[in-house]
Amino acid sequence: FRKRFRKSPVKRAKRRGLLRNVAVALGNWRSAEAVPALLEALDDDEPLVRGHSAWALGRIASADEALEGVTLDIARALGERLTIEGDGWVREEIGLAIPG
Repeated sequence: FRKRFRKSPVKRAKRRGLLRNVAVALGNWRSAEAVPALLEALDDDEPLVRGHSAWALGRIASADEALEGVTLDIARALGERLTIEGDGWVREEIGLAIPG
């Protein structure tokens, strides 16, 4: 990240800020195409990224055009993450995001 954005304004937001913004944009997009990247982000080292990824997954799962299989995958992944998540804020975001 540092090397790629060395002399760029993007570096000011830092990696976690950039990934948070991407998660928010994907959640607002509400497309199933974003699910794989957001599921991967649930394992990020940064709680800020994990929490916003959970929020985005919840938005996608609640979209009117969400596919049942995608919603089940999201629910399963969020439930699994909840069992190992140590950050209280992220746990809260996951709880709010779990469909159903």
